[in-house]
Amino acid sequence: MRRWYLPVLGTGVLSALLVVAACSSGTPPAAPTQPLAAQPTQAGASATQPTSGTPAAATGNPGTATKLTFIGVQDPDQQAALSAVLAEYRKQHPDIDVDFQLLPFAQLFPKIQADTAAKAPTDIILADGPNVWNFAYNGVIAPMDNWFDKATIDQNWTPTSLKTSYYRDKFFAPPQMESCSVMWFNKDMTDKVGIKPPADLAQSWTTDEALAAWQKVNNPPQTYGVRWGQGSDPGQDYEAGILRREAGKKESPAYKGIADDFLKISGYFDDPAAVRGHTFFHDLYQTHKVSAVEGLPDAWVNQRAAFYISPDNAVGTYQRLKATFQYGATGIPYFKDGAQVCHTDSWHYALGAYSQHKEQAADFIKFLSGPVGSKIFYDRFGQLPANVQLLNTLPDYQQNPRKLVAEQFKAAGVPRITTVGFTEYNSLMIEFVGNLVAGQDLNIQQLATTLAKRADSLTAKYKDWQTKPLPS
Repeated sequence: MRRWYLPVLGTGVLSALLVVAACSSGTPPAAPTQPLAAQPTQAGASATQPTSGTPAAATGNPGTATKLTFIGVQDPDQQAALSAVLAEYRKQHPDIDVDFQLLPFAQLFPKIQADTAAKAPTDIILADGPNVWNFAYNGVIAPMDNWFDKATIDQNWTPTSLKTSYYRDKFFAPPQMESCSVMWFNKDMTDKVGIKPPADLAQSWTTDEALAAWQKVNNPPQTYGVRWGQGSDPGQDYEAGILRREAGKKESPAYKGIADDFLKISGYFDDPAAVRGHTFFHDLYQTHKVSAVEGLPDAWVNQRAAFYISPDNAVGTYQRLKATFQYGATGIPYFKDGAQVCHTDSWHYALGAYSQHKEQAADFIKFLSGPVGSKIFYDRFGQLPANVQLLNTLPDYQQNPRKLVAEQFKAAGVPRITTVGFTEYNSLMIEFVGNLVAGQDLNIQQLATTLAKRADSLTAKYKDWQTKPLPS
């Protein structure tokens, strides 16, 4: 019934759209001792006419299935989980089928743009969290307040998870998973040198304490002290931006990262405290040399790094690659006079603005993002669920290390800077982080100020974002 469409598009991709998703595969997670409460979000409280839970009858001949189109990222775990969710959904809704069109990540956003320009009737779009605002601004996706009432929203997600789900008080896209990172460590390596990272989040190391531990286990080029972030490339805002924000106190310019107009970053990205965070990240590579300048695939699992900043999909990678060392987790280190931060947000389910089956598509999205769909994804990915109804039932999150993940999400989780111009900003951030990793004799204050001015000039075109008419 369902058809998997794995297109091969051209290789030309706008660098501004290369926003790395924070949701990679993993293995089962676990629920906090104190349940996370999904509380009313400040944005978009009320909704009208919630769906009854049953899609409207398919148009056309009686018994003819309504086939929805779904554009998402090409990934074996996504494909398997989506297939399983659809099979479960069709037990109660046999008149609904879905054509999943999954593409490599680099091709996903150009495909979405092209379909929007052509006003293609795509029903469901898998959107990376930081892009939801931009998609709403550009009329790529439509609000779903008619099908997600306030009670449903409050029962299923925390305000942190919903910060990018809402745009201008309209509910656009419920989240799929969460991506709060902690610091994983190779216990065999730390035991060997007598290091005992704190298991209690409240006792998390400062950056100075963590640096001393990284230096103690550092033995390049065989093993480095720390890999800060997923993947093997230098990183982007999701990883390196943590240190920039941690260097400031809560609500300071460095911590906020962006002005109240949600466009300008001058005075925030290049605030002296933020520059301190940028400098610490640079020094990991060029001064202390506890991080590898060259890319090391799966550095932690392959025992090329003793410590690793990552969400709990790290456990899934550990199991998939059949690692055997003992491991543990501790809180992300933070500046003594700053604030602890873990960046949140991952994929969201959005309704295509030109969908011809909005009611049916919204109902399937409700199932995908609800407790049943989220459990299917959790069983496949093992990553912190965004759905708190599910999270609060998972025994894995009642014991470390995953208990720590949930605790850190609750205590320190914030989305990456929220702006309509995130793609423009993050493309510059990728360039900036590459310079921090590989550059020598840098004037980091000057680099940060230059980036901020460039970003401000690129995002100025969105100055009407609070008044431009929204799609219906």
